[in-house]
Amino acid sequence: MSREWSQIPYKGFRYSDFNRYEHNTNKKYFGFKNLEQRGLIKSKDKNSFIFTKNGREWLNKSHIRYFKNKGEWDKKWRVLIFDIPQELHKNRIQLRRKLKSLGFVMLQKSVFVFPYPCHEEVGDICKKLCVSDYVDIILAESIGFKEKEVLKTFNLI
Repeated sequence: MSREWSQIPYKGFRYSDFNRYEHNTNKKYFGFKNLEQRGLIKSKDKNSFIFTKNGREWLNKSHIRYFKNKGEWDKKWRVLIFDIPQELHKNRIQLRRKLKSLGFVMLQKSVFVFPYPCHEEVGDICKKLCVSDYVDIILAESIGFKEKEVLKTFNLI
């Protein structure tokens, strides 16, 4: 979805719009239920929902916080790699979950890619999880054999 978050449509979204990142259906269902219970979305019918006023404010704040400069793709990949020790196993799992929820694509268990600048946002997440020393971001022009598939995932082709 490449919508300007500050101009969220009042007509709503289809739940199916959120199938892009292959999220588990149960997790997605409970995620939407959580947003509904918090008063951030309201079901319009069985296939769509709308953001409430509080939901639009929450979405704008979240978007600004995590992806301040998304903009147009600069044809460079941010390849996030990590080697987090076993003592921080729970933190490693939390990092993977957070990256997936933000739209990063996992190439391997400890390698994720994202097409937009994200150093500051990833830094904040890593600092919060106390894993900053074990995470690096590489700027690359290609991500190899899976590039075409990942380009489709991000709607860049």
